[in-house]
Amino acid sequence: MEFEESEVLSESLISFLEKTELGTNGARYTHLDVRERVKKLDFPHSFTLKRNQTIVANVTFCFRDFSMYVRYFAFNTIYQSTSKTKRKRSSKSIFEIKILELFQKLERQRKLPFYAYIEADNSRSMSMSKRFGFTPYTHIISRSFSRLSPKLNKNISFSSNWSEISNLVRDQYDQYDSYFEAPVSQPPFVVLRDNEGCILAYARFTKVAWRIHRLPGFFGGVLVKIIPYLPLLRGLIKPKKHLFLTPDIVSGISNAEQLQDLFSGALALYDVKSMIWFIDPNDPVYKSVKRGFSWGVLDRIIGIKKINIMQRNAIRPYSAKHPFFVSAFDLI
Repeated sequence: MEFEESEVLSESLISFLEKTELGTNGARYTHLDVRERVKKLDFPHSFTLKRNQTIVANVTFCFRDFSMYVRYFAFNTIYQSTSKTKRKRSSKSIFEIKILELFQKLERQRKLPFYAYIEADNSRSMSMSKRFGFTPYTHIISRSFSRLSPKLNKNISFSSNWSEISNLVRDQYDQYDSYFEAPVSQPPFVVLRDNEGCILAYARFTKVAWRIHRLPGFFGGVLVKIIPYLPLLRGLIKPKKHLFLTPDIVSGISNAEQLQDLFSGALALYDVKSMIWFIDPNDPVYKSVKRGFSWGVLDRIIGIKKINIMQRNAIRPYSAKHPFFVSAFDLI
């Protein structure tokens, strides 16, 4: 088995990634917009392992000035399901050696660390990452914000003008760990203005589509099946095609009520009912609003989820004074 290297993801690889089921030991889901995401990857480098022209696994990195982000790390389910036999255990050992050799080769070439996001309760992926030399760097969390009937706000609108907010964004985020502008500088942006048209707060969102196979919790599998019969939840969750938002940047917020208005207005503009906010818990905006914030029904059901940032060959330790910049695009 050998890796095929490419800076362009092939049609066969995209189809392979579209079929990949993701998630933790509880929640399971499939990304429905892989094809669209692939077009927007920043400097992708893909390595595909094949056996008899069949894709066994793929590792795709986004090469950045400060690190190499592990965007995709996917395995063929047939290969996984037969791994209990002695023969397959031997093949898996060869596979692990190939992965380690790849990491070592890229480290020699680029002299940069790697990082990846792994849900804390995904014990299988956590264990595998450690076998490949990754260690916990810090963690982020996810919070759900939802409204059954989000309302349009006359002071909240779309903007395509990056220059209007670019200096404000840099003033806030330049001191963040691993900040980069590739995803956040792409419009549209959502801005909250005062009655004179001056910007009070702003954010950037990505609209996401997932197929939900299982929700978190002991009864997560059953809950997905009965959602169509639950009046409250069926308005918020559509398992076959669940649409939601994820924010990349959120700034200018002065209080919890203002952030609620901005988030609710964004839901109305994008015509969805919920969002998932991936955020460093040390982020000053999150810290200032988390206690007085009305998150909505989904947050009460799903709760706060922890996601580990795993690094290989980390250059420096994490500091709470420099929150980790979370590009939501990397997680969807």
